[in-house]
Formats: sequence, C-alpha cells, structure tokens
Amino acid sequence: MRTAFLVLFAIPLLAQKTHEFCAPCHAEQLADFRTHTHFRKGLSCDVCHGPSVKHRTSTGAASPDRVAAPDEVPALCGGCHAGEQKEFLESKHGKLVMARSKTRAANCTTCHGVHNLRTAAQTRQQCQRCHATLSAGHPAVAATADCMSCHSKHTLLAAKPR
Repeated sequence: MRTAFLVLFAIPLLAQKTHEFCAPCHAEQLADFRTHTHFRKGLSCDVCHGPSVKHRTSTGAASPDRVAAPDEVPALCGGCHAGEQKEFLESKHGKLVMARSKTRAANCTTCHGVHNLRTAAQTRQQCQRCHATLSAGHPAVAATADCMSCHSKHTLLAAKPR
C-alpha cells in the first residue's frame, strides 16, 4: 500500500517539466524562455542546466548542475547545432573563445541570447560593443546596413557577393 502511494505521488513529479520547478524563483528567465524556439520545441531548462535537483531543492545555496562558461557554450549548443558549431569554431571569434583569450569574443549566446532570442537590432548592439569604431568606408556606417548583410552567419567572414 505504501509503495503504491509513493508511485502515485511520484508520477506527476516525473511528468513535470524542469521549467515548472524553476518558475517560482526564476520567473523572469522563464517568461523570456517561453518566447524561445527551443521552448516551443519542447525543450526545458534541464537541457542546458542539467536536472539541478540539489539547486531546486535548496534555499538558494546550491548552484545549478551546469552554467556554461563562454568556452563551453559552443559544445552545449553544438549538441544539436553541429554544423553551426563547426563553422563557429573555425571563425576568428570561435578560436578566441576556445583559447580563453583575454580578448573578448562572441560565442553563441552573444548573438542568439540566453533565455530568449535576440532581435536583429539587439544583435547589432552586441556587435557594436566590441566593433564600435568602423572606418568611414565601411558599409555598416550606413544606417540601413546590418552585419549579416555582408557577413556570413557563424563565421562572420565577409560573405561572397551573389
């Protein structure tokens, strides 16, 4: 009888998505994540942060199982986005990130955001944090230009003319 009670009690907990456990303390991050493509495809917090049982059952004293460092982000994202990971790792930014360079460099979350996707304008603002000064002849000086108008995604090399 006691075993049956435990099984009946545990089934709803097992069916519960990790983000439901995270909601009470991380409402803002969850609200952002609910707008993300990954959420719409059924992914939950545990994909990036692990099950984090100690974290969610503590009173704030335990870290999640995983918070990816900048040089760990490409492997984390590359688990599902292998082609993009390969391109990124071959790029100048990728090489700087993986070398743990003191020179700041973009990783996947710099452009794409963490819990929600960045808009094109937000991504451009991220680029400008490091690339604020462009020569007068650079096409991005024009207000209508966007980085991705000329640069390939993930490698950021100048795109070949079409």
